[in-house]
Amino acid sequence: MEPLLPYVWAGSLLFARIGSVLMLAPGWGESAVPARFRLSIALLAVLALAPGLFGSLPTQPPTFGEALFLIIGEVLIGLMMGAAARMFMAAASIAGQVTAMHTGLAFAMQLDPMQQSQGNVLSAFFSLIAVVVVLAAGVHRWMLEGAVESYSMFPPGNYPDMADVAEYGVRAFVETFRLGLQMAAPAIAFGLIFNLGLGLAARLIPQIQIFFIALPSSVMIGLIIVMMGMGAGFLTWVNGFERFLATGGGG
Repeated sequence: MEPLLPYVWAGSLLFARIGSVLMLAPGWGESAVPARFRLSIALLAVLALAPGLFGSLPTQPPTFGEALFLIIGEVLIGLMMGAAARMFMAAASIAGQVTAMHTGLAFAMQLDPMQQSQGNVLSAFFSLIAVVVVLAAGVHRWMLEGAVESYSMFPPGNYPDMADVAEYGVRAFVETFRLGLQMAAPAIAFGLIFNLGLGLAARLIPQIQIFFIALPSSVMIGLIIVMMGMGAGFLTWVNGFERFLATGGGG
């Protein structure tokens, strides 16, 4: 057993970081994906990547405390990367909620299987489409590649500054809301113009029942606007996600 200890130690270090990334990464870490499947994928990824990363890993420390310190640091680095990427999945939900608010569908609720919570119809739909786009565009592979490249930036035992980590998280948070609003921009423009027209019509012709005319028209035209703008919106989202990963949140 003694000759196997270095390999067990190396596998534990790799699993701590790569497993933490895949636990939260888009595509891999969806709540609808069974936990056993995610665990199996993480183990297979460690086995596949271990030969190329084995030389960059430190030897096993002599004390349990030092070994635990290294393992906890690897987990925190993996969670930092995975959590920043997970924020971008919320951009689709934000876009769906804003779009529903401007198209008259804000009160049409159903269970969102991706967020595991109650949400409006468009929010749940956008979340499902986001997962499809992630798998089709290969974002799940980007996360695995990013986990491998992180070993050259943050070797085990060398951890990022907490101020930089906080700034990275804030940039991811801001970029998520920016992309969510950008995806919903056609619906926002439609809502402003449509409501302005309704306001003018209500002032000019007070006798008409404006609500019964407005709501069906808002839903019908709003869905057409969503259909026309959804492709460009998700393309913008993927490009923004790729740009954030490539620059490390530096813009």
